[in-house]
Amino acid sequence: MMTEDQARDALVGLVKKYLPSGAKENKLIKIINDTSRPGLPVRGVLESMKGKTTEYSDSDKKLIEELIYLYG
Repeated sequence: MMTEDQARDALVGLVKKYLPSGAKENKLIKIINDTSRPGLPVRGVLESMKGKTTEYSDSDKKLIEELIYLYG
């Protein structure tokens, strides 16, 4: 099972991998790393990434499922 810090790192990795560099990517990373916010904004981040990528790899799909299960 993933710790919250590991989950944050994984979510940041997905954002960096699937979103082009820019203001939106930086804003999402800032939100993910904000520990004063309750929980982890997994669904919000995935919604922001929707339509921006062609297809997630199988390993990333499994990671996304685990993040949603744990923090979704």
